[in-house]
Amino acid sequence: MPTRPLTAKSVSVHPRTLLPTILPPLAFCLLIAVAPTAALAQSCATRPPPPKVEVKTAQSDVLASEELSFSELTRMFRKPGAHPAGLYIGAISVAQAIQYRWVNDGREICVSIDKIEVTLTLTDPKIFIGRELEDDGCSRESVWRHEIVHYRIDQDVLARFTPVIQRAVEFAAKQAGGQVAKRENDVNRIGERMARTVRQHLDRASRDMQADRDSLHDRLDSREEYARTGKVCTGGAALGNSMPVLCASEPRLCTNLEKP
Repeated sequence: MPTRPLTAKSVSVHPRTLLPTILPPLAFCLLIAVAPTAALAQSCATRPPPPKVEVKTAQSDVLASEELSFSELTRMFRKPGAHPAGLYIGAISVAQAIQYRWVNDGREICVSIDKIEVTLTLTDPKIFIGRELEDDGCSRESVWRHEIVHYRIDQDVLARFTPVIQRAVEFAAKQAGGQVAKRENDVNRIGERMARTVRQHLDRASRDMQADRDSLHDRLDSREEYARTGKVCTGGAALGNSMPVLCASEPRLCTNLEKP
């Protein structure tokens, strides 16, 4: 069973920053900070050069533990009626940083985005197996396989949505284009407005990622799966090649079920 918040944050790439905006937790939280820099050979009339967009991924090492009891896992899961023998906890964070540029050529002040960096991170993944399974090799291995698939889901989602978010951010940067400021005092306000445009597109892509992630985790935690895990080890049977039910329709998630 997973606990799987999606969170996000952003860091500044310039000493001049904005106060952060925090959206509701467990959906998509974004701290926005933008920074201006002067630019040369650019005007809004001739279209400024396209910004550099970079989407990176990172993963924390997974922690595996068999020290907690069933009752401790139940308290951690905090879902009425659920009594997990194992538990996966993980989060995908989305960090955004934007730098914009401006130039005053004597006729106009043109503001445009210079650089966007987005980092997707699988943070603090943890797999817990109840210590009561220590002497029950079949059930212990069955629970391990189930929880490892939860971990593989997060890795899979991270890999599949990196190019999706790359395209969304590139489109947002194109939509922002170059905008004319009447006075230099307006540069920050316009840069902030551009940052909001990027943030809105990133929000939508991140919500799609969350929905895809939730769907896969929920499909893994199906009634059929719990029926399988309840029967596979009855009567002292060996686990053999029994795999989580989801592996039949999503085999890419089950190519490596070795313990981390």
